Amino acid sequence: MAVTDKERKLAATLSDPVLWGQAYLYNRDGSGRDYWPHQVEDLRCPAKNIIHLDGRDVGKSIVLSTDALHYAFTTRGGQGLIAAPHQGHLDTIIEEIEYQLDTNPDLMNSVALTKYGKPKIHRKPYFRLEFTNGSVLYFRPAGAYGDAFRSLHVGRVWVDEGAWLTERAWKALRQCLKAGGTLRIYSTPNGLRDTTYYRLTSSDQFHVFRWPSWLNPLWTEDRESELLEFYGGRDSSGWQHEVAGEHGKPSYGAFNVEQFNLSRQDLLEYQKIVITDSELRDCETEEAAHDRMEMLLNLTPRSGQFWIGGDLGYTNDPTEIIVFQEMEVGERTLLKMILRVHLEHVSYPHIAQIIALLERYYTPAGIGVDNGGNGLAVVQELLTLDKYKGLELEGRLKGYDFGGMTRLAVRDGKEVKKRTKELMTSLINGALQRKQLIFPSDDLEVEDQFTTHTYTLRDGKIIYSKGNDHIIDAVRCAMLIREEGNLDPVGEEVVSLKPVLTNPVFI
Repeated sequence: MAVTDKERKLAATLSDPVLWGQAYLYNRDGSGRDYWPHQVEDLRCPAKNIIHLDGRDVGKSIVLSTDALHYAFTTRGGQGLIAAPHQGHLDTIIEEIEYQLDTNPDLMNSVALTKYGKPKIHRKPYFRLEFTNGSVLYFRPAGAYGDAFRSLHVGRVWVDEGAWLTERAWKALRQCLKAGGTLRIYSTPNGLRDTTYYRLTSSDQFHVFRWPSWLNPLWTEDRESELLEFYGGRDSSGWQHEVAGEHGKPSYGAFNVEQFNLSRQDLLEYQKIVITDSELRDCETEEAAHDRMEMLLNLTPRSGQFWIGGDLGYTNDPTEIIVFQEMEVGERTLLKMILRVHLEHVSYPHIAQIIALLERYYTPAGIGVDNGGNGLAVVQELLTLDKYKGLELEGRLKGYDFGGMTRLAVRDGKEVKKRTKELMTSLINGALQRKQLIFPSDDLEVEDQFTTHTYTLRDGKIIYSKGNDHIIDAVRCAMLIREEGNLDPVGEEVVSLKPVLTNPVFI
């Protein structure tokens, strides 16, 4: 029987992930999917082992999801694993894949059905897709030890943000891949040197792709100038890692991942509250906005000792406000995070109102916020406006300049000072080492930020990574406002500021 042109075209489409993606997938605006030249090169690369050093916004998630869907759609009985350090990384890919399934009936029809006629899309305990041709796609977060990988044996593995996988997770992951299987690793480099990801980028067995952010066709001079200002120039580690996609200067983990994971617990009382400007836009008076925010917070008065920390971004930046409860358990003092308020595009008068509401419900012993962004304006409002006088925040509310110095003691008549941000970070590390901090295990953003925060050394100074640190900065402020009562200005004791290096982070 002669093969028709239509059959030849279909065969060519099915065998080529680029043609297949153009035929079956869609952009979020409803237009047909098209690929940039560097994405085409990746999708058509025949190498069994591929690893990336990518800047941000170069379309790696699009490539990964395209390749995974094409593999499942065209491989009878194939089994593939999409792995990432944390669930939050996976959620971005899952969202893209679910969008494609919802948009194209042919794709959705390729998903197998249960005996009750429902698609075999499993969401618990981990996301999993099963297809009519017997293929299965597993989505698993690595966590600290890679435990979720251990039961799998697959023919293809895709890793997102591979630079952040721990060494134990890499070992577990490697055991999942069948002999002769395909391994594709995507990541923005982080500068850490003693990691499997770093070693593989120099391996002769891997085809290496380097995608700087300017490969994105939407890259402009304005975007370049904006990022240069944000990261502090081309010589900064942030620009090198996040934009240029280079290993750049050696980086070190700011926090010990093992110690952080030990601090995570199931907290039934924990609340995460998200408030956006759209929820306040129709409030025409200050009283209406106050009532709306009180309703959205949905809090009940609490007794005990509390500390509040805030990273108060500009209107276009997110604001994070956290509340710690201090408790005595035996001879130990514990600090438990019980609330996180995430604000998006909320103006500083509303931020001040929210802090005032939190004060009324918790009566905290101290409120610490950063003086950058909206911080200075919020502090001035809360300390000077008549409507907040009744809160009596003088002495309990303080704004901190992260680039400044904090006096620790007076020795031989001279002040002993330390850089504020380093001091704050050392306070967190000390509390983690003493097992004094308790973080909620189900807040994936807290996990993501604390396990990926790094620093570099420049002229003997510690430079912390920027961008994904708003929750950390809120915790920093809470820890310093609490510690200030213990910093005796006339005493001789000096707080140790030994940084946490990379070695204990990746074991």
